[in-house]
Amino acid sequence: PKSCRNLSKMRVNNSRADVIGYSNGNAYADIAILNGKVVIPDNGVFDLDIYVKDGKIVSMVKTDDGTKYENKTKPKADRIIDASGKYVIPGIIDPHVHMGLFVPIEKDLESETKSAALGGITTVGCFLGGQSSHLETFPLISDKIEKFSYTDFIPHLVIGTEEQRKEVREYIERFGVTSFKLYMNGIPGMIPDVDDGFVLDVFDEIKKCNKECLVCVHAENRYLVRRADRLKRESNPNATVEDYSDTHPAIAEEEAVIRMSYLAEKSRVPVYFVHMTSKEAIRRLEFIRSHNKFVNVETTSMYLSISRRDENGRNEFKMDPPFRDAEDVEALWNALDKGVIDTIGTDNTTITRSEKNADRSMWEALPGYPAEETHLASVLNEGFIRRGIPIEKLISHMTKKPAEMFGVYPQKGTLLPGSDADIVIVDMNKSVEVHASQLHSRSDFSVFEGKRLQGWPVTTIKGGQVLVDDGRLTGVKPSSKCLRR
Repeated sequence: PKSCRNLSKMRVNNSRADVIGYSNGNAYADIAILNGKVVIPDNGVFDLDIYVKDGKIVSMVKTDDGTKYENKTKPKADRIIDASGKYVIPGIIDPHVHMGLFVPIEKDLESETKSAALGGITTVGCFLGGQSSHLETFPLISDKIEKFSYTDFIPHLVIGTEEQRKEVREYIERFGVTSFKLYMNGIPGMIPDVDDGFVLDVFDEIKKCNKECLVCVHAENRYLVRRADRLKRESNPNATVEDYSDTHPAIAEEEAVIRMSYLAEKSRVPVYFVHMTSKEAIRRLEFIRSHNKFVNVETTSMYLSISRRDENGRNEFKMDPPFRDAEDVEALWNALDKGVIDTIGTDNTTITRSEKNADRSMWEALPGYPAEETHLASVLNEGFIRRGIPIEKLISHMTKKPAEMFGVYPQKGTLLPGSDADIVIVDMNKSVEVHASQLHSRSDFSVFEGKRLQGWPVTTIKGGQVLVDDGRLTGVKPSSKCLRR
């Protein structure tokens, strides 16, 4: 990735984009993407043709405006893709997914990464947990990723035991893993939580290493959550999933981000708050970030799209943290637009209705839902179509910023020469009514069921290989890997 920085320099202004380096539009290429509206995150949208060779972007050339495609001198490329009227964006990076929680991980890898590719996702950041030493489990998982996955992986290792804490430096040195996760509030029976002393012990281990690391944090005060849960069960044994949000009060999220931000600043270890949901926590984080450089923030496409009033009592919507009110959704969008929120993930937790206990009581249902295939479309529908946020700004939160945050930029997250040829072509006029039966997750439900989303990926290229063409899988199995950092 470091070598990519020296391959090309790009000058961007309001009228044109010049690429210094490979600039011969007739040079031989594996793929030529012509006539598209090319989105360079944080810079703008440009009329450029993109050329791909040996899995890398080798050049971007100013489109010959005014010349019809059929009258152009065809470039020397094995495949020419006409992207007229469509947006060409970097492959989406979903920094927050879970796989293998309810079935062997290879089963989720095969189905969910295909679903991700159909949704324009070419790299996922996956949280790998369990009580065993990662020294034993990670090499096996890494091998399965290379064998079964259709996307590249940024592995995040959950640290929840003393054995795992003591091995943090080995994880960094042996595996090239530089992102970890701590649960201030876990999921009873599934994921244990940790106390502040354990957090500081993990920070101390990280500070002994020479690499820059990032600690991802599920931020909720566990005692406030358990108190609220007890009171709700006692007062309403027949509570609906809409009521469930009261068991995870906003004060629990707000207090946790205050406390963890303080610990991060004092320890000088950067943290990354996953799946922020509440206006209270976001307003607090806006103030904290004005003076604390060790804080980074994520929300998800679900929390940007759905409020608890949309749930209609369906247990499929149960998630930790839960959906909030419409004003919380708007607070998240405002924070994203202002730069308080850095990235957009999914918290995809692949689970079927049966595995979820969706037909039982809300208290028996498990949290989780699939989200990969609708991720990009839901953000474009809510952010670009409905709210008019500039696409180069919106896409940055889904490509460049997660790539920078997790140490894979500019290999990933941009379309500059030298970067991996992870490219998505989006038809902003394509509108689809979502039905789980037409999606490709092994899950059998979607929280967007029956909702119409506008702005869908139609072509997905990963590492110079076309995985999705005209909205359909091509059958190509790409080379996929865990990314060392």
